[in-house]
Amino acid sequence: MNTFLSPTQEALQQQYRTFASETVSPLAADLESHKICLRDFLQTLGQKGYLGISVPREYGGQGQTFLQSVLFVEALCQYEAGLGLTLASYQAVIEVLKKFGTDKQKSRYLPLLSRGEVLGTLAFTEENAGTDMFAVSSTLQADGDGFQLHGKKVFVVNGEMSGLHLVLAKTENALGLFLVDTAENPAVEVGANRSRMGLKSARANNVEYKGTKVSRDAQVSGGKSVEFMAEFAMDVAKVVLSGAAVGLLRTCLEMAVEHARTRQQFGTNIGQFQGIQWKLADMVTESSGAELQVCRAAWALEEEPEKFATYAAMCKWFAAKVARFHSGEAIQVLGAAGLSEELPLERFYRDAKAMEICLGTSEAQKIQLVSELAI
Repeated sequence: MNTFLSPTQEALQQQYRTFASETVSPLAADLESHKICLRDFLQTLGQKGYLGISVPREYGGQGQTFLQSVLFVEALCQYEAGLGLTLASYQAVIEVLKKFGTDKQKSRYLPLLSRGEVLGTLAFTEENAGTDMFAVSSTLQADGDGFQLHGKKVFVVNGEMSGLHLVLAKTENALGLFLVDTAENPAVEVGANRSRMGLKSARANNVEYKGTKVSRDAQVSGGKSVEFMAEFAMDVAKVVLSGAAVGLLRTCLEMAVEHARTRQQFGTNIGQFQGIQWKLADMVTESSGAELQVCRAAWALEEEPEKFATYAAMCKWFAAKVARFHSGEAIQVLGAAGLSEELPLERFYRDAKAMEICLGTSEAQKIQLVSELAI
């Protein structure tokens, strides 16, 4: 019995997987090596409606659930997990606008985001404000009927492509969360893509705001504290990236099983050896557990919002851990073939390790979970 997915959702999940197999699989290696323009690829997804899965119909989207957006990311990331990091930041902007944006902000930006005509990004992280994201030093200074934004953000996912930044910065009296339309703000300097170990198809840039003009109606308030909204944005991104980990795991399991079934040693296939069987049993069980964690967290955003943050932390920690360990075990099953760059496993292993760090380390998720136990 599928606890979370309705027959309609299961049918859509299969549609997403078919699309990913036909569209992403042939391009995966070229996406990672930047031989294909990521912006063009994302705009293709937008034109087909896939970037607006959870955007309400009145704003040009499909009007589906957040869970279905995560299922789509999971399907893509069976072939290229870096797309999960790209879409985690993108989806976070969409969900923040849906939940906390003004009618004017929604009407202006959700249709553009849905079609991929404008790409979104979170601009929270600074050199001294990572896991402790509220230690930001970027400032918003009053300037007539608006503000001037000064500061430098680091590892801004989608920074070089994004037309809409959701920026966390200090106002004179408190933190603020603002939408920065880069098409209207030439005083935004974007650095080169920062090279890293995994999730390489995603672009991550340093971004400096040099007196960038921000209007007062660009502020996101929504009746909640800035801290609450910023944490909500990060929780959305965590769940989307966890969906990417589940997609990655699916391919690792399929490749390990196929190799165990066909690789002959000592007169039999290696799947007959208990050492291999136990690896596969652990892999299928823990992968399934990660998938259930992710589904529960994605479902909770709309159905059990008071537990969304908790479930997001759980699935981020668990899915990333399982992906890192079992991508390594899949390589072990394939032996020397698993080390080859001709197969995706070595890339998935690097991607999975990056997942344990991006969008909040595994240790940070544990700290959050333990704090809720009130020990």
